[in-house]
Amino acid sequence: MAINRKNDYAFKRIFGHEDTKDVLARFLTVVLEIPIEPEELTLVHTEFSPEYIADKASRLDIHVRRSASHEKMVIEMQVGDEGNIERRTLYYWSKGYAEELKEKQDYATLPRMINIVILDFDVFKWNDNSKFHGVFRVLEHEEAVLFSDALEIHTLELPKLKRQPPKAEWSPLECWGLYLSNMEGEVMERIAEQEPMVRRAITIEDIFMKNEEERHFYEIREKNRRDYYNAISTYEKRGLQKGKQEGKQEVALLMLQKNTPVEFIQEVTGLSEEEIMKNGKLKDKDNIFRRSL
Repeated sequence: MAINRKNDYAFKRIFGHEDTKDVLARFLTVVLEIPIEPEELTLVHTEFSPEYIADKASRLDIHVRRSASHEKMVIEMQVGDEGNIERRTLYYWSKGYAEELKEKQDYATLPRMINIVILDFDVFKWNDNSKFHGVFRVLEHEEAVLFSDALEIHTLELPKLKRQPPKAEWSPLECWGLYLSNMEGEVMERIAEQEPMVRRAITIEDIFMKNEEERHFYEIREKNRRDYYNAISTYEKRGLQKGKQEGKQEVALLMLQKNTPVEFIQEVTGLSEEEIMKNGKLKDKDNIFRRSL
């Protein structure tokens, strides 16, 4: 059975477990371009509550501290484009940042907060078509002076990477992006050869998928996320249909106001005579010309 690495339970199990901090450290090293050792990292909120796993809309983010460098990192997998990803990312960053300041503590105690958002959809338009990794900081407009290093947001847009032509060799970041894009077969083997810690991640996923309880949690997340996005799609379709219906009714009303024959309005809009009359709020059908002049 091929695993969906975009499944947030699987993602957190591979990268956010005490036994897999070596994989997490390598991933962070590659994304942030700074050397990070597993011993530097302390995972936060590692428990999976049944209620959280069963929630269709919840996200199982990875929270990790790098205390020696006074940093906190949050890694999030975003599969569906629910809109306003930029503002939602800032909101969750600011919420997490504010929660770091305890009562009577000095602002100097606030850590550097780094958010890494892995996106399975396109968001930004880059001049470089091969670019899929964005790094955002707060800079002064004219001279690009850094306001503070407290805010740093990384985005990895997986579809942009997948659209790139085949390469003889990938960068470490490309290897991890392709791994998270659910590559298989020969491509996956090449990725694992170029980035050995990817092979370690594959071994981890094989082990946890053979665990009956963990596979059960994985499948719950798969089902619930499918149900969640199917519900969104259904509501969008219903909304579109409702919009079309309302548009037809507006056209019918305008035509009624111009004494257009009902038969012609039916032909143009596809509405029934009853819908047209109800739309026009006219009780006396005789007030409407029913025949073409």
